[in-house]
Order: sequence, then C-alpha cells, then structure tokens
Amino acid sequence: MTIAALRPWLLPVAFTILTGPAQADLLPANGADSAANFAEISLLEDRVRVEIEIAFDDLPAFVSPPAPGMDPADGLSARVGKTLSVQADGSPLSVTTQSVDIRERKARVAPLRPTNRVRTEQPMGGNVVHAVLDYSFDGRPEAFTFAPPMLPSGLPAATLSFLVDHAGVPVIDYRYLSRAETLRPDWQDPWFSSFDNPKLTRHHKSALMSFVQIQPRQIRHEVIFRLKDLETWTDLDLGEARSLDPAAMETIKRRAAEVFSRENPLKADGTLLKPGDIRVEQISVGVDGLKVLDPPQATDRATALLGIVLSYPKPTLPEMVDVTWTLFTNSTQNVPIQMSDPAGGVPGQVTIDDPTLTWNNYLVTWENPATAPVRIGAGVLAVPHLSLLLLFGAGAAGFLGLRGHAKPVLLAVAASACTAAFLLRATTIGIPLAASTALDPELAEPVLERIVGNIGVAMLETTDPDYRAALSPFVVDEKTDSVGDEIRRGLSVTLPSGALAQIDSVENISVQEMSSEDGGNQVLASWQSLVSGGHWGHQHRRVIEYRALLDITADQGDWKLSGLTILGARTPDPAAGPGVSL
Repeated sequence: MTIAALRPWLLPVAFTILTGPAQADLLPANGADSAANFAEISLLEDRVRVEIEIAFDDLPAFVSPPAPGMDPADGLSARVGKTLSVQADGSPLSVTTQSVDIRERKARVAPLRPTNRVRTEQPMGGNVVHAVLDYSFDGRPEAFTFAPPMLPSGLPAATLSFLVDHAGVPVIDYRYLSRAETLRPDWQDPWFSSFDNPKLTRHHKSALMSFVQIQPRQIRHEVIFRLKDLETWTDLDLGEARSLDPAAMETIKRRAAEVFSRENPLKADGTLLKPGDIRVEQISVGVDGLKVLDPPQATDRATALLGIVLSYPKPTLPEMVDVTWTLFTNSTQNVPIQMSDPAGGVPGQVTIDDPTLTWNNYLVTWENPATAPVRIGAGVLAVPHLSLLLLFGAGAAGFLGLRGHAKPVLLAVAASACTAAFLLRATTIGIPLAASTALDPELAEPVLERIVGNIGVAMLETTDPDYRAALSPFVVDEKTDSVGDEIRRGLSVTLPSGALAQIDSVENISVQEMSSEDGGNQVLASWQSLVSGGHWGHQHRRVIEYRALLDITADQGDWKLSGLTILGARTPDPAAGPGVSL
C-alpha cells in the first residue's frame, strides 16, 4: 500500500498518534460477529498468518509507533497491524507484512443464534484497512500467545473479534480478544488444539458427535465423524496419499455407510431396527455451523470431516429407544449423544464402559398425526340407529301381543324396548348429506386450512404405500399420483443433511381468486407454513410463503383435491425486502 492510497486518512491518523490513543469502548458479552475490527488467525506448519480488518476510526490503535524522530506519516503501511502481539513459547515472533490495502469489509456469516436464524451479512458496511501479516517460527512450539493492542492501563485499545484455525480446522467461533490468550496446538491432530481459556472454544467441541431424533414415522441417527477416525474402524486402503480426489471420497462414503449399517445398533421397544436409508456427506464446521460441501477437487486426508444420516422407519413413536455405541477410538473414549423427540432434546453421553443410552417416551399429550376427510359445510344427519332398531322391535312385539300371542310377555318386551330406545337416543351415526358441488367462498379458507394441514401430515410418510394411503382421505383417487408428485416437488423443504423438514403449522391462508364450473372448483390461494427440522445438532425453523392453484372437488360429502400446482415459494423476511426465492 502506498502513502498516496492512505493520504485521505493520514491527517486524522497522525493527529491521533501524536495526541495519544483513544479510550476503548466496553467489550460486549456477545455479538463478536459484528465487531468493528476482525483478525482471522491461521496456525500453519511454519508460520502464523493473520488477516486483519481495521475500521478507520480504530486504525491508530493498530499502528505501531514511529521510530524516534520519524514523521508519524512515514512508513505507515509497514506499521499497520504491528501492535497485535504474537508469541511462541513466550518469545515474540518476527513479523512480515504481506499486503496492506483498502477494501470493502468482508461479509461475514454470524454464528447460530438461539432463534435458529442465521444473519448472512455483516451489518457494518463500508471500507476498512486490510492487512495480511505472517509471524514465522521454527520447529513446533508448545504454546502461542495472542494479545490485542493494549493501553497502559491494561485495557484493550480497540475492540477486536478473532477467529482461529489450525491447519484449516476451526479452534474457536467468533470471540473477542480483549487480553492475552494462549493456544496450545496439537501438532499430531489439529482437532484437539485448544486455548487455555475454556471460554474460547467452538460449538462442536468433540471430534465425534451423535444425534438421535425420534420423530413421527421414523428415527434418525446422525453422526459427525472424521476420516481419520473412520480409518481406525476399517481399512480404507488409502496408502500414503495425503490428498484425496472426488472418486476416492465417493468410495470412502460407501465404506462409511457399510460400517455404520452394522455398528452402533439401535433398538425400539426391544426390537433391533435396520436403517431404511443411509446418506453420507462431506461436511465442514465453522462459524456458520455445519455445511454440506460440494465435492472438492482435493480433500485433505488429515482434516476431512463427514456426516452420516441413518433413517429407521417407525410408524408410531416407540415407548423406548436404546442406542449402543461401538465405534470408539484411542483419542475418543466418550461420545456426546443428544436424543430428541417432539418435546425437545436432551444431551447425554456414552463411554467405553457404559456404551448404551436409553430414551423413554414421557410424552403425555402426544397424538400420532393422521390425515382425515375434509367435511366442512356438507352437513351430517345424526341417526339414532339403536333407538330405531329397538322401536321397530317394540312395534313388532306389541303387534303380536295385541293379537293374543303370549300377550303379557310380548307387551313387557315392547315396553322394555321402548324404554331402552329412549335411553339410547343419543347414540347416533352420522350420514353425510349431499352438498352443493360449488365451494362457498365463506368455506374456502377453512377447507383450504384442512387440506394444507393434511398435506403436512402426509409428507411425514417415508414409504410410497404409506404416502398414498395418507393422501386417500383428501385426494381424488385417480389423481393420487399427479397430486402426490406435485406436493413432493413444490412443498418439500430439504435440510443440508438431505432430510426433509416437516410442516409444524399453517397460517395466514388467503383466497385470492376462485371459480366453479363443471362440478369443480379452482382456487388461487396463498398461505404460510412454519417448517422445522434438525440435522447434526442444529434445529432450523423457517416460515415459507406458498402460492398455489388448487382444484377442489366435492366427493360424497367430502372436499378433495383433484389438482394442484405450486406457483411459488419464498421466505417472507422483512429484512430481505419483498421476499427471497427459495
């Protein structure tokens, strides 16, 4: 970077350096993803690389003092970032400036919030001073210490958020560097590099993590594991290769599926279950959580991370689920397992001495979801069938009694039957009454609410026969295939793991246009669905707004779908403007 490039900021910078540093703001307890200054620190084999973004207002704090007698503006670019201290085993490391320039602030992905929403852009915009610094070292130090620019009082001179990775493996999420912090690298396995400060860590602390989700229609067992661990469980025949191409990774995924299909047995109500579907993906862990990766051209064998999802079909929630863990390693003798049901998740742990974890069904108000006929506005005739049968019998007995055939007995039977008919008059059966085939505009919204609710339940099914059976109560028989395919195509929300999110509720149904002809009804409508789903420990919730054209037909007192076209889907996020297309 040249002096000319920095000239617009030289006067305020020089003035501040000459008059003394500004006092730092108080560091907030969270929100490190939105700090004014960032340092991304990477521990490599022979150096520590620091990529730093500095807000113009805070630049004086990150510029080292000039040499005695030097003009404050001279050599400014060579002094940017030099107040950030990096030591190895207590000795300061020599630093080389690789680049200094002015550029737009990097858009950053914030960590996952308790609301399960991800803010994808850094709210602070504008330009920053960007610098890349290399701190060289020899050998393999036991500890590295990082310290921010400090005031004589011992307080940080500016707020500084930092990220650290070792050989590409994240060590921490966004944190504030407000004092000297010490990192102890594990040169054999970067996953176990850690800070002395226990608060400086990442979300996924363990190298091996398990998540069991007990859901309607299926149980899912999801596991995060490293390629390095997989190699201790089975021989992958990788030789001395350090980098793996996409073909090799596909073979590794198949081998992983084979291993997990026979290990870590899962029982429901004492019965051993077999996975109906197994999906293996290459993933990464970072501040934006777990991400499924597109197959990279080259994969680092030492740091590769994979995720597997095993789905076990189960028509109803079991009373008990047992998971027995069998895949331990020399470095991982205990495995955290989170077991979740419709009421939430409970963390647990298995060890090599106690490898079984049990979930018990304590859900008191749980009802197994099922689709139902849509009978609104058709009318139902309540017929007291038992009373009618008894009255008919009483009439016959009275008729025979009056004709002199066992008169006292038959008359007593007739009287008893009449009494019983009176007592059972509330016991009825419903007989649907024929309704108009034209859908009343006043009934359109409640009919749609029931139909869309049924769709959400039907989408829980994991097999085609069960799916077709779930559609039967509210879809015209001959249209089951076409409507069912359109539901899957237009309303499915896929999670990064490949699993489908489920529809929790339907709101804000709006009928925009409707017409009736030839015994059918065509409705243009929109609605919002709250969908949710978990994968590898993350629970996602999202509101999806759909717009669709529905053909609704009256069928023997029921309203049924005879056609469906999903016209659009979007997330109605006010912060994103009119909406973001999926």
